[in-house]
Amino acid sequence: MVAANSTDWYKRYILVVNENIDDRFHTSMLLQEFGYNVCTAHSASSAMEFVYVAPPDGIVTEAGLTGTSLLSRMKRESRFSDIPVILLSSSQNRGCEGHVRDGEYAAWLKMPVRGEDLHRVIKSAIEKSPGRKKIVTALRAKLQDRIEGIVTVLSEQGMFFRTLDPWPVDTRLPVRLEIKGKVVKLEAVIKYITSFNDGPFKEPGMGMKFVKIIPEDKALIKDFIIERFENIKAPTGTLSC
Repeated sequence: MVAANSTDWYKRYILVVNENIDDRFHTSMLLQEFGYNVCTAHSASSAMEFVYVAPPDGIVTEAGLTGTSLLSRMKRESRFSDIPVILLSSSQNRGCEGHVRDGEYAAWLKMPVRGEDLHRVIKSAIEKSPGRKKIVTALRAKLQDRIEGIVTVLSEQGMFFRTLDPWPVDTRLPVRLEIKGKVVKLEAVIKYITSFNDGPFKEPGMGMKFVKIIPEDKALIKDFIIERFENIKAPTGTLSC
């Protein structure tokens, strides 16, 4: 069950399409670090198999024949026309900018891709809230000083707490969160709950919004997220439009 107005914490599904296994792996790892569920495909044909079974929230594809073929196939069916497609290219090619101006692609990025740039473009094209950063984590946390568990997604505004036994939506709980050897104490309200039955990309737990946190702890969380972003490096690429 997902409560209303929970889109900030919905773990969106992104499809990465790239013939180069190294570039495909790196882009996927970046997106997973940002909190997205990811599937990958090595060609336009294999990508469309995913799209037919489970239409993604967005697609990140390489430039060249793969991207052109994929976009052409998606245009043939109106039900896929609203899926934003982000193009990756290794060259400053005007053709890429033209594709974006014409509305064929939501955006394009020059390779090698920086983690910060990819996150900004994805958020803008898919979530319409580019200012909010969230990352995948495995932070230990405790609710009501007795229920221990793992925070699997963290942002400056809230977190996702993995559990098989969630509290009801709108419940307000005290939270103890361990970050870099320090204990953060705050209060959070449950905005939505999920279970395995909600879909193939769901994990059971609670999306929680921070409602009471001191400035020092808020700054610690912000610095932790920024540090994770800055540590993401991009490899060189050889793709072109």
